[in-house]
Amino acid sequence: MFQLWGWKLGDSGDKKLVAPCGLYCGACVDCLEYKSCHGCRCTCGRCASLEHHGSCDIYKCCMDGKGLDTCGSCEDMPCSMLIQFCFSPVWFHHFPVIENLRRQKAVGTEKWMEEQREVWREEWYLKRWLWLQKECEKRLHEFQERK
Repeated sequence: MFQLWGWKLGDSGDKKLVAPCGLYCGACVDCLEYKSCHGCRCTCGRCASLEHHGSCDIYKCCMDGKGLDTCGSCEDMPCSMLIQFCFSPVWFHHFPVIENLRRQKAVGTEKWMEEQREVWREEWYLKRWLWLQKECEKRLHEFQERK
């Protein structure tokens, strides 16, 4: 089981791990391996979440623009921006976001977080998920170098 910045998955800090787009930050390479981010909802000012907020159009639309907790609360869900995010040819690990948002809406955020904690307890699965994120990063860097 991973610990994130001094608190274990399941502690009160979990709300930071629920990204507006539908990603679960508790299974993110930035949180777990690079230790550069506390989760999308973190406002500590010391981690990469503020940088993510500044560059994420989904965060800006959902949180800043509409004042919603997640895109799942939006009447336009799934909008074109979320669909493009989900089916990005670079970031394959975004694929589950729309279904994650639908599940959150169906069972509530607390129950969804419990489900996510349970899924990501499986070390074999989590290690492969982290590997996929690193592969996505590698592909993005290779693409950027070709420009």
